[in-house]
Amino acid sequence: MKSVRSIMPFVFAGIIAISCGKKESTDTNEIAKESNDEKFDDRKEEKDADFIAETVAANYAEINLAKLAAEKSDNSQIKETAQMLEKDHSKLLQDLQTFASLKAISVPNEEKEEAKKKIEDLTKEDDIKDFNKEWCKTMVDKHEQTIKNFESRLDKTQDADLKILIDQTLPQLRAHLDKVKACEQSM
Repeated sequence: MKSVRSIMPFVFAGIIAISCGKKESTDTNEIAKESNDEKFDDRKEEKDADFIAETVAANYAEINLAKLAAEKSDNSQIKETAQMLEKDHSKLLQDLQTFASLKAISVPNEEKEEAKKKIEDLTKEDDIKDFNKEWCKTMVDKHEQTIKNFESRLDKTQDADLKILIDQTLPQLRAHLDKVKACEQSM
C-alpha cells in the first residue's frame, strides 16, 4: 500500500504532462500545409502542393460567399453572378481535389480563417446596399488575387499537368472577374 502511495504523485504528474502536451491542430489548412511540407522534398513540388491547397481553400471561400449572396442580395445581377460562381467554383473545386488526389497532395476541407471572418462579417451586414457593395468588392479582390496567383504559378511550375489545369482555368477566372466588376460598377 505504501508503494502505491509513493508512485501516485508520478502517475498524476504523467497524466498532467500528457494532457498539457502539444495540441493537435484542427485547422485543415494548417494540417494540409504541414502534411505537404513533410511529403515533398523537392521545393518546387512543395510550392505546387501549397498552391493547390491554397486554391482549394480559396474555392471553398468563393463557394460560400456565392451562396451567401444568392440568398441575401436583393440585386438580380448579383444573384445571377453568385449562382454562376457557385456552380463554376464547385466544379473547379472537384477538379482541384481530383488533381490533388492524383499527385498525393493534402488539401483542406474548408476556407481559411480570414475568409470565414469575412463571410461572418458579410452575414451580419444588415444594410443590403452595403452588403452588395462589400460583396462585390470582396469578389473583385479575390478574383484579382487568384488570377495573379495562377499566372505566377504558371510561370514557376515545372509540372505539365498543373500547367494544363492553370491554362484551362485562367479564362474562366478572368470571365468571373469581368462579371463581378460589372456588378460592382452597377452599384
